[in-house]
This record gives sequence, C-alpha cells and structure tokens, in this order.
Amino acid sequence: MTNAFEDFLFDDGVNQNWHMQLSERVALMHVLGRVKSEVSLEIGTFQCGSLRPIAAASKRVITFDIDENQHRISPLFPNVKFVTGDSAQTLPPIIEALNSGDEEVNFILVDGSHEEDGVRRDLIECIKYVPKRRPTVILAHDSANPAVRAGITSVPWVGCPYVHAINLDFVPGMLYDRADINGQIWGGLAAILMLPEPRKSEIDISATFEPSRRALLEKSVYN
Repeated sequence: MTNAFEDFLFDDGVNQNWHMQLSERVALMHVLGRVKSEVSLEIGTFQCGSLRPIAAASKRVITFDIDENQHRISPLFPNVKFVTGDSAQTLPPIIEALNSGDEEVNFILVDGSHEEDGVRRDLIECIKYVPKRRPTVILAHDSANPAVRAGITSVPWVGCPYVHAINLDFVPGMLYDRADINGQIWGGLAAILMLPEPRKSEIDISATFEPSRRALLEKSVYN
C-alpha cells in the first residue's frame, strides 16, 4: 500500500517490498543518483526491496543473503549476481577480487545481520575495499537500533585511511508502536564516505540525532 508522496517520488518498478521509511528511501535514491555506481554491493537481499533501485542505478550489483529463497526472482535482475551464504565467508573473496580488478565499487548497502558482531564484521570487510578513481558511499541500515549502532561504532574506522567521514544519523531512526515491534527502535541510515586518496586529518564524525536517540531509549524496551 503506497501513499500519494510515494506515488509521486518513485517509479512503480523500484517501490516494491521496500522495507525502509520514506525518508530512508529518498536518501538512498539521492545517494545512488550522485554516485552513479559502476558496481554496487548489497548485504541483505531479503525481498529485493532495496535491490530494485540499486540495480536500476548501477551497472552491476552483487547482493548477499544467507537465505537462498531470497533469490527466487533473480531472473528479473540481469545485472545482479546473487550470492548465497554467510557474509562472513562470502564477502571477503568478493572484496579481494574487486580490489585486484579494474571495476569500481561506488555504493554499498549494509542491511544483513542486525547483531552487533555481525554488523561490525560486515563493515570491517567493506572498508577493506580501496576506492580507485571515485568515492565510495556505504549506507548502514537500522543505525538507530542499539545493537546495530554498537556494531557501527565499534568498527576500528581510524585503521582505514580511506574513510574520510561518518554520519551516524544521515537519516534518523524511529521508536515503533507497531504491534510486532512495539517499543523497539529501528530504522535510520548511517553514511560512510570513502575517497581514493588517504585522509590527512581525523575522520569527520557526526551523530546529530544522538540526544534524541537517548530520549527514545528511555521510552523503549531497551531501557
């Protein structure tokens, strides 16, 4: 079920089974339009909701999911490679191959594991990619969730010289009152900017929503 804003903003072909807030979808579409990605990576295929706009905006996409059933509609995406299995095993060789080749990765969506260790592991692997000629933008979904945020903030970002900026609240998350997740905090996008040249100063880190997020925590099931 869509609303008038969604009908106005998105083509029917990209706005299906997309489990993101409207603000997250708009932000993702804007980033895709800016980076004009040669190769995009998506960790967490689920129902191909985010994959549709990513595939439409990218020359080639590699999407990862532990559940092989998420790939049932793969014929609809001729420019997408579907990789099945735990990203702890499947992602490293892909990153290594991309680093040794000439193709550029300009966009990565991390939306797989929502456990602290899994989020940290996926992001650590993603920042092993070395940008070649143009920037790489990483978006991490559900950045307002306590476990996901802990995973993001525990990544040793300083150890990657190509990470120049991190915005933990590129899009803020929400406290939900929906029956199945009542009192839980989900949503939000963290954004990480990687550039081909090593940084010469500290990473620019911002978390402008943090005071509001802490207020939400007091009203949530995590308190």
